[in-house]
Amino acid sequence: MENKNIEFKIDIPEKQSNLKKEIVSFLNSNDGEIYLGVDDNGVPNLNLIKEKSKFWEETISNWITNAFNENVKDFVEIISDDSSFKIKILEGNNKPYYYKEGEGFNSKGIYIRVGSTKRRAELEEVKKMLFNRKPNNFESTLINNDKLTFKYLENKFEEKGLKFNPIALSLINKDNKYNNAALLLSDQNPTISKFAVFADTKVSVFLDKKEFTGSIVKQLDDMIYFSNLLNRKKITINGSPERNEYLDIPEVALREAIVNCFCHRDYSLTGDIKIEFFDDKVKIFSPGGLPDNLTLEDIKEGFTAKRNKMIVNVLDKIGLIENYATGVRKIFEGYEGFEKQPTYYISENGISVTLFNRNYDESQKQPDNINDLVGLKKLQRSEKIICMMKENPRITIDEMAEILEVSPRTIRREIYILRLKNKIEYIRSGKTGYWVINENIVEKEE
Repeated sequence: MENKNIEFKIDIPEKQSNLKKEIVSFLNSNDGEIYLGVDDNGVPNLNLIKEKSKFWEETISNWITNAFNENVKDFVEIISDDSSFKIKILEGNNKPYYYKEGEGFNSKGIYIRVGSTKRRAELEEVKKMLFNRKPNNFESTLINNDKLTFKYLENKFEEKGLKFNPIALSLINKDNKYNNAALLLSDQNPTISKFAVFADTKVSVFLDKKEFTGSIVKQLDDMIYFSNLLNRKKITINGSPERNEYLDIPEVALREAIVNCFCHRDYSLTGDIKIEFFDDKVKIFSPGGLPDNLTLEDIKEGFTAKRNKMIVNVLDKIGLIENYATGVRKIFEGYEGFEKQPTYYISENGISVTLFNRNYDESQKQPDNINDLVGLKKLQRSEKIICMMKENPRITIDEMAEILEVSPRTIRREIYILRLKNKIEYIRSGKTGYWVINENIVEKEE
């Protein structure tokens, strides 16, 4: 049967460009084989193969020499005998490939393989191919901006007792030209990351959203910081001397999923890294699929990807990652023994990972009225929380939940938003702590 690697053709089509498109689609996507003299059901016509084999070989050999925009002789091979005629195609390393039509090359005829069919590549897909061409990949492409600063990154190096050297890190060339990797790591980085908190298990009502800017290192730190604020701990006492403590999301899984976004996203594509917190899960999205035709199973086994080597090197030096392709394995190890395992959705446009809340129990859910989450009632509840903190700085979340007759989860959401707005702060003192109100900000909003 035909699939993403196998195509059947009874003959070279009258419009020869149709077969050239098939060859191009494999060159631009993945290894494949085209069988001539075989019908759509995979049944060979032996008489036709014997009759036309010589003509097919002459025609295809001529195409290999001059019918494509790049030299493909190392990627296209003819294998034939009396019972079969096969065109074996390897994925090319200098994409995009397109074919000759008439007297010229059809640069709009850039095709890719999707499942068992071909289709014309979209603009973003062509851009991705161009940026991945050797040696001009996206990271090393030079930019016309000599005003970059690296204050945040320099501080990170200093914390590690290291000196920040853009030349040694391959961020600038001998002519003092920065590249895209330098731009992304600089304080002037134009990309942003998005963070959202939703009221329930769906996107119908959100509680808060933020956009992080600056160096991707700063954005990574911000994402981890605010994610940890929302990652609550459940303590279970079952009569034994030891108590069980579970964060909603395993700390290592949450951290690695976020770090992977910044290490391996495709920065040549438009789009933003996004993190969405729901009651029952966290969804994390990064633009761009897996590089080098890797699969999720490949990565679980320890195979490495080649994308963003310069950025990965910098993050490794400042201690944000371990440069040994262990991230995905750590994510699944964090969920060992739990029923709901992390899920991945992978396409050419992006990767979405869902990390499930280990402490979420639908049967014990204490739903709040949706109207209670927005508008005046929400504002009134926030004001009540601040008042309670003023009256009793050591008041606990459970105590506030009992007074306001809502769930502790709802109080945590409100506190999270108050902390984002710098209205309150929690000061730890030994095993306990107390609340501090920022009177200046509270009074301004009033």
